[in-house]
Amino acid sequence: MQLPLLKLNIGITMVRKSLFISLLLVCCLGLEAQFSNKDIYISPKISFADYSDRNDWDGYSIHKVPPISLTVEKGVTDFLSVGALIGYSRDKYVNDTLSSNKHIYSDFVLGSVTNVHFAGWIEEWTNYKVFLGDWDLYAGMGLLFKWQNGEDNDVWKEELNQLESSNSSSFDIKFRPLVGVRYFVNDNFCMLVEVGHGNMGLVTTGITFRIPHDRY
Repeated sequence: MQLPLLKLNIGITMVRKSLFISLLLVCCLGLEAQFSNKDIYISPKISFADYSDRNDWDGYSIHKVPPISLTVEKGVTDFLSVGALIGYSRDKYVNDTLSSNKHIYSDFVLGSVTNVHFAGWIEEWTNYKVFLGDWDLYAGMGLLFKWQNGEDNDVWKEELNQLESSNSSSFDIKFRPLVGVRYFVNDNFCMLVEVGHGNMGLVTTGITFRIPHDRY
C-alpha cells in the first residue's frame, strides 16, 4: 500500500521541479532578451504621417508610399546604442478629370541615432524588484538630414496647350528626440513602437532583428 503513495509523491516532486526549472529558464531567457552590449539591431519601420492637408485634394486620386525607414544600431555599452537611419516617403495626387494635372511630393532622409536603454538600469536600481523581462525601454535623439522634392503640374500654358510643370526642392537638418519600447518575442526578434520626430513621422512602428555579437 505504501509503494503507490511513494510513487505519487515522487511524481509530484518531479512535476514541481520541472515547473521550477521551466520558470527559471523563462526568467533567464527574459534577462537575455533585453538590450545587450555589442549586438547589432536591424529595424525596418513605418511611420504614420498624412501630408494630404497641403491642399484640398477633392477630385484627385491619391497614391502613397508611406514613410518607411530602416535603422541599424549597435550596442556600445550595456545601456547605449548608436546607429544610422535611412527613410523615404512619396505622395502622388492625380486629377480624376485631367490626368496630366498631378502633384508629386517626396521626402528622403539620412540620419544618425543614439539611444539610451533603461530596462537593465531600472532592474539594477530596484535590485530586480521591477522585473522587465523581455522589454526594452529607451529614449534617444536623431540627427536627420532631410531632402524634400515637389512637382506640380497645374498651370495651363496656352501657347503650349498643356500644363506646365514646376519643381521645388529643399534641404533641412533636424535634431529631434524620440522614446520607444520594444518587446522581444524571442531572443532575436521583437516588435517596437516609437513616438517622436526622430523618425519619419511622429508615431512609428516596426520590428527589430537582433544579430548577437558572437555571430559576426
